[in-house]
Amino acid sequence: MTHSPAPRITVGVFDADESDLAVRWAAQHAATVGGSLHLLHAFMWTELDVNVEPISGMAGSGFRAAAHSLLKDAAAIAREGRPDLPITSEVVDGNAVPVLVEASASADLVVLGGRGMGRLMTLIVGSKSLALAARSACPVVVVRGRIDGDGPIGLVHHPSATEVVIRAADLAEAYRRDIHLIVRAETSPEEAERIRAETAQSIALSHPTVVVRDVSIAARPTAKELVLASEDAALTVVAGERSMRTDGKVSAPRQLVNVLRFANTPVWIERD
Repeated sequence: MTHSPAPRITVGVFDADESDLAVRWAAQHAATVGGSLHLLHAFMWTELDVNVEPISGMAGSGFRAAAHSLLKDAAAIAREGRPDLPITSEVVDGNAVPVLVEASASADLVVLGGRGMGRLMTLIVGSKSLALAARSACPVVVVRGRIDGDGPIGLVHHPSATEVVIRAADLAEAYRRDIHLIVRAETSPEEAERIRAETAQSIALSHPTVVVRDVSIAARPTAKELVLASEDAALTVVAGERSMRTDGKVSAPRQLVNVLRFANTPVWIERD
């Protein structure tokens, strides 16, 4: 994991209310961690062989002009209360997922609205969404539900992913929050407390001010219950390990698909 002193936060901007919510969350996060915001719109119309040029005699008309106007509006949203936030923007020809995957190579974080990308959860959760989560070169945040929660940083325990623990500690330190650990349903109370203590000890070595305040056990062995166990969290951090399918394509775990479907707060997907 690399930690940029001034993280570059790239936001996928689309014509949807959920995209505006993602821009607001990303702007808040950039201000909190001292980062910059890069607003990116994937311009798919050229892929569809659609005439994108302005109508003769009508300044500001046409699909490409509308795309630039969309970015201008997004920048205005991001600057609300943050006039000095560094913001850049661009329109890139291509479909959303490959455009954002390519952009992730030069970003520290990619942020998406919960139903962005032209209604993200219908396009993305399933084949396309998790293609981005699996292929991204940096962490991905899917912004859903409320973005103004003052609860702890939720951390979904993963038995082998150490990077996700470090990331949760970084976020807890930046936001001055405790960590709420969530473990799977098959975990006994004694095992859950052992995991909490070990996680707290590990975090204390590098983040001595961060507290792992408690641990919740999911009521049943489903992703929905993991989400319910972290309902009070302001942000939920999960591991997003890549897995290779038999056909050679990269996919994401089914559990991650379901966490994204049920979450009511932003979900941070940490790359392995």
